[in-house]
Amino acid sequence: MKSLLGMLMLMLIVLAAGCGEADQQEPADSSGAESVEDAQVAEDAPVEVEVAPLYPEGTLDPSLVTADVPVAAGALFNAFYAWDEQTVVIQGYPFVHYGDSITIEDDIELVAVAGERDKLVKVTFPETLNLRIAADELVTVSGTVDYSWTGRIELVEGIVVTDAVVVPIDEVSPYAYDGTSAVEVQGFFDLFNIWIGMEVTVEGYYISTTTSSLSSGDVVRIDLQDSETRSKCAACEMTGDIPEDISAGMTENRDGVQIRGIIEGESFNIVGLVECELVNR
Repeated sequence: MKSLLGMLMLMLIVLAAGCGEADQQEPADSSGAESVEDAQVAEDAPVEVEVAPLYPEGTLDPSLVTADVPVAAGALFNAFYAWDEQTVVIQGYPFVHYGDSITIEDDIELVAVAGERDKLVKVTFPETLNLRIAADELVTVSGTVDYSWTGRIELVEGIVVTDAVVVPIDEVSPYAYDGTSAVEVQGFFDLFNIWIGMEVTVEGYYISTTTSSLSSGDVVRIDLQDSETRSKCAACEMTGDIPEDISAGMTENRDGVQIRGIIEGESFNIVGLVECELVNR
């Protein structure tokens, strides 16, 4: 009897020990395999790089501006002079008066195609370089944009660059440019002057009307300020005299005057428009 009871007790102990080991065993962990797969998927997935807009909010995109929608005088001024004092890198061919080469001393003028006569950019150097360049040799220069009353593109504090990477001009704007990548001279010239010849309607605070008597006839000019800063931004040469009642109306209600015209270029350090007509007075 004692022997049978002992055997039963031994069996119970063995079964209890077996159940304990079974309870302690954890199910197979498949998380490791899933993590590897997830990591592989993450590696293979394309990485999205956020590209800065060419024309951020608050700036004028010239491709979207039309004469049907007025633009603020201050915004137009900022857009027209957006390149001022920026450092740019430009690549082109040297303008050569005659011969097959030129010695760069204090300045260089660039053309789009070797041998062309249409000078697009002038670069001045702080020191004499005495660097000889062939007429058909591409040259890359860096400098700071200095707006000129002549309307030409001029860079000051120029240096010759040897290792700049050329980027497409359609990836460049005054607001999206790193100042170190090179752009071709023709593309930069076109982008720099993109506002010239564009018809716009500019809206601003009326300052004054000035009539100048020239040998070719009288020139009537209306100046507009930025409505908030009161800084002078646009000069509009009118197509004719301003009637006295309209002139009086502008004087009484100076803000929000709209004038449609064609951007001609710089006019006494502000945006100059010609062939102008009043829109809302």
